[in-house]
Amino acid sequence: MKRGYLVVLTAGMLVALGATSVKAQSWTDYDDIGPDLLNWENTYPSICKRYDLGLSVGGRSLWAMRISDNVSQEEDEPEFKYVSTMHGDEIVGTKMCMMLIEEMLTNYGSDSQIDNIIDEVDLWIVPLMNPDGYDKASRTRYNNNGVDLNRNFPEGTYGDPNTTAGRAVETAVIMNWSFGESFTASANFHGGALVANYPFDNDGMGSVNSPTPYDDFFIWMSKEYTVHNTSMWNSASFQPFGITNGADWYSIDGGMQDWNYRYMGCNEITIELANTKQPSASTIPSFWSDNRDSMLACIETCLVGVRGTVIDGATGLPLDATVTIDGRSHDIFTDPDVGDYHRMTEPGTYDLTFQTAGYADLHRYGVVVTAGDATRVDVIFGGIPAVVVSPNGGEELTAGSPTTVTWTGGAANEFHVQYSDNYGAVGTETDDFEDPILGPEYTSGGNRSWFLTGSSYHSAVQSVRAGSISHSQDSWLRRTVDGGGEVSFWYRVSSEAGWDFFRFSVGGIEQFSDSGDGSWTYYSQVLGAGTWELEWKYEKDDGVSRYSDTVFIDDLSVLADGTEWTDIIALTAAGATSTPWTPPAVGTDYKVRVRAHYGAGNYGDWDESNNTFTVVGSSADGDYDDDEDVDLADFAAFQGCFGATAGSCIDVFDLVSNGVIDGADYALLVPLVTGP
Repeated sequence: MKRGYLVVLTAGMLVALGATSVKAQSWTDYDDIGPDLLNWENTYPSICKRYDLGLSVGGRSLWAMRISDNVSQEEDEPEFKYVSTMHGDEIVGTKMCMMLIEEMLTNYGSDSQIDNIIDEVDLWIVPLMNPDGYDKASRTRYNNNGVDLNRNFPEGTYGDPNTTAGRAVETAVIMNWSFGESFTASANFHGGALVANYPFDNDGMGSVNSPTPYDDFFIWMSKEYTVHNTSMWNSASFQPFGITNGADWYSIDGGMQDWNYRYMGCNEITIELANTKQPSASTIPSFWSDNRDSMLACIETCLVGVRGTVIDGATGLPLDATVTIDGRSHDIFTDPDVGDYHRMTEPGTYDLTFQTAGYADLHRYGVVVTAGDATRVDVIFGGIPAVVVSPNGGEELTAGSPTTVTWTGGAANEFHVQYSDNYGAVGTETDDFEDPILGPEYTSGGNRSWFLTGSSYHSAVQSVRAGSISHSQDSWLRRTVDGGGEVSFWYRVSSEAGWDFFRFSVGGIEQFSDSGDGSWTYYSQVLGAGTWELEWKYEKDDGVSRYSDTVFIDDLSVLADGTEWTDIIALTAAGATSTPWTPPAVGTDYKVRVRAHYGAGNYGDWDESNNTFTVVGSSADGDYDDDEDVDLADFAAFQGCFGATAGSCIDVFDLVSNGVIDGADYALLVPLVTGP
């Protein structure tokens, strides 16, 4: 229902007669919230619905209003939530939420910004999370059991399990509600200051700046709120822009903001609306004037970045998948009801990885994100597998003789078919870390992730360095490689000698460590056969910092798969299960592989022939002088036969069986002459 809302607009004219309007000159009473939301639902049933999320300790309902153009349906659109007044004595947010609900419902169809939000976002608003602390003659920060709800969520720095066990009743209500949805972004409202506060509130370093890997985005998201709020933008205590990193202000344990980010893949900020927690009701119009546009703009932040759906190619059903931007350690998740994901990020070029149980990972490289509406990248996993039937290993084919590659697959799919004549070849891969982001083969973690830098390098203009960590912390980088050859890299340590260390490990076993402020140093070792995990780690003690206080890595060289693949056909017709192919030359290390194409550049996984097969020459063996050896004498005879179409030349040198002695025969003869 993107437009065509005349009936509802007509109903909207009856608000003054039939619906309870928000009282703009008095603070909201708890007892009014439920009835007001119900009256709005009855007046605007197509775009809003009231929910009772659960009861507080004192038996009061935590009410929520859902607003969307198809409010009873799950759609391919981001979900956004506002939650207010988890501290019962911080009252401004409750009023702002109630006024926002009325503003949106009564202006849908006449305000383009509100139209866009209701049409494109699944919006939830919880005006009052702590009704017991709020609904008292003397309001209190805490719930009825004396719990500060914003210190009660699972704390990521301690690895708390993401469970409601042992949590306050109100905390559990919000957690269980969030578990049942797939929120993309959110904000929660407080009072006592005038600032937009962004994660982390706690990253294990105390009250110091503690940015997430998406610090640039959270700064932008916070500014989208404050730029429309003159009082907050010019907040005397928080300059510039009226924003702050949470822990840089002061660190807390168990905050809802960090829980949403770390555990739920939801980008949340915290809005402190007023320096006074319970101001005079006469200030309500001023607060509304300051916050109306900010609240709408903040909701719209969930529409930027990358979005799409993740589905199973065989069934067409949505998949429960994890979506990451390579090189940045933060997961978001699809909504399993529809399969949609919404990856908020700043403009740039990104590589994305999609993971779901039972399927190989899928990657989308070079995704360009611009300002404004999100870039769309739909992903289709697996589907009916393309299984190679023939040749499937052990066969002996003839070079130059046409054959057929066959497989099974879906009738609606096209197929991509390739061959290799050097399957299993080993090569060397070198990473000079000159790309814009780390490749998907790397993972990084600890207290801070590694990142690319131009501050120090062995060659070109970049290297990769450990994250900026504090005392008693570490930062690691890992990748898996094949053994049976050499691994080498250059490194530079710049640390407090004897206290802060760089350590390199293979398969979990430390190979060496280094400390101090040194120059670029070369290291290499030979790995045994098998698959190995390499780890580079920088770790600090609890003392001082010196020099650059990090380690840099550059020019990594590892053993890599040297198999080369060549197209037999880039795309077949839909439903094809075979394609002709002429093996081009003799060899013993051939394989073929097939993958399904589902449209729009989406492919399934490759399926290879089970084993290698051999391609031999024809019965014409190139031994012109019949001395049981193909040598230079035979090659000289071949030159005289070039272009012949009959006689002994054809009998001996028509290696591709095409009835003429030509370049194709030459290509097969040369390896025979020079071979062992």
